[in-house]
Amino acid sequence: MNYQRFPAPARLRDVIEHVWLVESAPLAELRREVLIPDGRPGLALALGDPGTRHDPVTGTEWVNAASVFGVMTRPHVLGQVGTSSYAGVVFTPWGLAAFGLPALVDEVLELKDWVGESAVGGLVAELRAVPFGAERAERLAGFLAARLTDSTVRSVTVEAVRAIDELRGQVAVAEVVRRCATSYSTLYRLFRRDVGIGPKQYAEIIRYYHFAGGLLGGPADAPAALSAFHGYYDQAHAARDFKRYTGLSATEFRAVQNGIAALMHGRSVQDEARGDG
Repeated sequence: MNYQRFPAPARLRDVIEHVWLVESAPLAELRREVLIPDGRPGLALALGDPGTRHDPVTGTEWVNAASVFGVMTRPHVLGQVGTSSYAGVVFTPWGLAAFGLPALVDEVLELKDWVGESAVGGLVAELRAVPFGAERAERLAGFLAARLTDSTVRSVTVEAVRAIDELRGQVAVAEVVRRCATSYSTLYRLFRRDVGIGPKQYAEIIRYYHFAGGLLGGPADAPAALSAFHGYYDQAHAARDFKRYTGLSATEFRAVQNGIAALMHGRSVQDEARGDG
């Protein structure tokens, strides 16, 4: 699997964390992977054969052709067969609001319902016409830059997200309130408006995200060690959160194919196969 990540251009850095591209050799059989919550909305555009995106809680399934999705509070399962080639972006937690979009928590919006079917068709053709690499990423970023409606930096939300991210979710909301020099009610209202969930739930997702990342390629006894390291009360507490956010036990998670999960944590698939950190 070939995966590349590119920083967002300067004009988009407040609302997009990075642009990504991924492609792999044609898959003869259906491959499923768990897409774990990371506190970020995103956009994915199929340039090859579109796969599927499945919500195991509601049973809803979408064709993963061209869509925007909000912050997830539970796992989704990706299915892919045939030629896998995608381009996409990871927004900042508040990024969708800057494009005039709703938070879309646990929801998917087809890109054509935002920008129109002809615009999507033109974008796909444009991206296919340039090689895999920086120019393709720049074209996608330019497409989004033209649709930016509000580039105002949301200072309280940004500071709260930074505080939670820096401490990997291991922070009380009271401490976040103190760092933001605001009240709990104001923090909750602004955070919920911009991100779609409250700061406490966001912190839980971020803590879990780092916990799950530590399991990728880790030792067999990783769950017990990581539950203590990441601030869970005990291994049982960690296991409950893990099941909640992946739909799998930690053992099951390590047994399935999780190339996408590895990429989300900045690891290459080759690193995952070797067990490198």
